[in-house]
Amino acid sequence: MAVKIDLDLKGGFLQSLKREVLSVLDEEERAVIETSTGELGNKPDAVKLGWLRMRTKQDWTKQRYVKTLNRAIEKLRKAAEQTKKKA
Repeated sequence: MAVKIDLDLKGGFLQSLKREVLSVLDEEERAVIETSTGELGNKPDAVKLGWLRMRTKQDWTKQRYVKTLNRAIEKLRKAAEQTKKKA
């Protein structure tokens, strides 16, 4: 089942998240979120994949990037919902 999530990741997305919400992500997922936001968000995929390779010292494909991004967004959504319920 594919889940389509429409988020504006470029508008200060990471700054608006609390540290405990971001802590649910592993290192790879954090790198992908950073790549999808900010200055790299508007770059071609080849640039993003190159940056990820440099950052993680692993090879990246478009498919791996998209799967990791979807997994990270889903984790962030669940963590944000839990944080909201606690408040």
